[in-house]
Amino acid sequence: MGEGTEDQRKRPPVRNTYKRRRDDLSDFSIASNLAANNANFELDLQQSTLERAARDLSSGLRINNAADDPSGLAIATDLQTRVDAFNQAATNIHLAAQAATIADGALSTTTEILLRIRSLAVEAASAIESSSDRSNLQAEIGQLLLEVNRISQNTTFNGVGLLDGSHSGFVPAQSATLNVTANSVLATAGPAGTPTSASAFLLACAVVNNLPPYPTFTVTLEQNALASSSPQTVKVTSAPSIVPGMVFTDGSAIVHVLSTDPAAGTMTATFSQALASNSVINAFINDTTATAVSAGVQIMTLSGTAQPLYAGEVLQIDATNFTNNDVVVVQKVLGPNTFVADFSKAHPAGVPVFNINYEGVAPIGAGNITFNFGAIPADAPLDGTPAYIEESASSFGAASGQTAIVNEGTVIASTPTTETVAFTTATQNLFGGNFTLMSALGNGNVPLSNPLDGTIKLQVVNTGVSIAVQETYYDTASQISTTSPFLIAPNESTMLFDGVITTTGNFTTADVGLTSYIKVHQATAAISAANNPALNVLSGSQEGQTVAMGIPAVNTQTLRISTATVIGANGSDPTLAAQDTIGQIDFALQNLLNDRAEIGAAIVRLHEDGTNDARAAMEFQASESSIRDVNVGAASTAFTRAQVETQVGTSVLAKADALTEVMLELFR
Repeated sequence: MGEGTEDQRKRPPVRNTYKRRRDDLSDFSIASNLAANNANFELDLQQSTLERAARDLSSGLRINNAADDPSGLAIATDLQTRVDAFNQAATNIHLAAQAATIADGALSTTTEILLRIRSLAVEAASAIESSSDRSNLQAEIGQLLLEVNRISQNTTFNGVGLLDGSHSGFVPAQSATLNVTANSVLATAGPAGTPTSASAFLLACAVVNNLPPYPTFTVTLEQNALASSSPQTVKVTSAPSIVPGMVFTDGSAIVHVLSTDPAAGTMTATFSQALASNSVINAFINDTTATAVSAGVQIMTLSGTAQPLYAGEVLQIDATNFTNNDVVVVQKVLGPNTFVADFSKAHPAGVPVFNINYEGVAPIGAGNITFNFGAIPADAPLDGTPAYIEESASSFGAASGQTAIVNEGTVIASTPTTETVAFTTATQNLFGGNFTLMSALGNGNVPLSNPLDGTIKLQVVNTGVSIAVQETYYDTASQISTTSPFLIAPNESTMLFDGVITTTGNFTTADVGLTSYIKVHQATAAISAANNPALNVLSGSQEGQTVAMGIPAVNTQTLRISTATVIGANGSDPTLAAQDTIGQIDFALQNLLNDRAEIGAAIVRLHEDGTNDARAAMEFQASESSIRDVNVGAASTAFTRAQVETQVGTSVLAKADALTEVMLELFR
């Protein structure tokens, strides 16, 4: 056959239209409408998104259950816990501040009561008041004291006692103290006195002798000193180890130390005689008794000529006798080798007297060294007190030859005959002399701190022979006054009553009748009662974040005014009793105002703590909100989008369901 015609060649080829239709309709299924399924699947997703967006917007939260954000929920919950805790802590602090404010208000009333009692005592201190007047004054004082105790017991907050000591917590120890409540100005302020230069007042100086005794030793002068009652500053060896109040002697001259300058290596003192450079002055007593004494306040004389005696000095009597060993405190110096002290035992003449523990030693290195004093009681010094190694060019206590402290340690343990001393450095060897260990005497059986509350009165009197000061002591507890039989000379230091060392000024005939008063308060031990804890307030979000507010008991006993009287015991001077009450009230006011200051400071702290808690709660709330709260803008956009897509999906699903009609057309 030949090729087709031209028309045939131009006709397009016949295509298999049935095959094309079969391919185009291959996605249609009678059993399943895949298009509708796809549309329905997408519609379900959009519906879920729409529901979640609606839930987030209606609740305001991005995380409504653990499935929304497991880790975010854990973090947000922990933050919310902190928020709740800080909010509650702020409430706790607010309540505590209210309780403290109530306590301060009660103390304000107590303060007013004490001021009234003081006014009554000042009135009673005048000798022109009659006995009936004093009785009336005392009656009011008694009622006011009862009111102080009533306030202490009845001041509560939510049933919790505030001033009864139930929440006092730890009460620190209190050292013995004194207050000079009155001090007369001398008519004529003479030359500087010994051992102080404060001679313008009758009472030039008063200190409580409640410090442990210090070792004494020898000192070498490195420049000349003139004979004068005016203070001189001279360069000496061992200046860092010299304690103000020490008294030295070279056997004739008496040297009273007023102050030291360790950096400059100098001491300021008064000298009864001139001393040349390189003179050795000795504070060490190694002597024997010249007279026998009985127990009690007695006068003792030593065998030596001039001794370094001073009020408050600790001496060991009969040091080699364990059974009769006695430690006393010098109360008054009567002469170069005579003094007054309160002896606990009788002592014969000829027994040894020391004022330090000492033992010859070889140069020692650093570390803990135990020294054995053999049969001589070391009269164990207190732990923590210093011990010195002294080097002298000649034998210990010699009248000449260089001497200096070459090492200092700390006593860490003692027995009746041994001492263990801790040295941080090895002993220096300055000039190859003799080495001696020196430590202080222990307290023995004599208290060095004052044991009682009371008032000391100093009054200038004319004995007909001399002008002197008479010292009287009023015991607050017993309300009994006692006058010392020993008179005090101008510029003299004594320790006649209650462990108080007094130094008088340079009084004269023109000062007869002048008085000075000292109120003394005994030392108290630290109190830490387990049943009286401080008022602990949980001020933070975690366990242990507490503020402890200790409010001590405030009553007549703790204020030391329970025995306040303007009458005194029979035979006692009522004006002295009133003066003692003035001192008691002054001390009570000082402590009360300190307590109020502590409470006021606690209130300020609580307010600051509350502000900090509120700020912390706000910051934690912001952090929690950033995790848990919904982003309204983003959620609104998602909600609108989900709405639109749901509407479109619903329309598409309806169209997809109509596709089954196409399939049915094939069978018609």
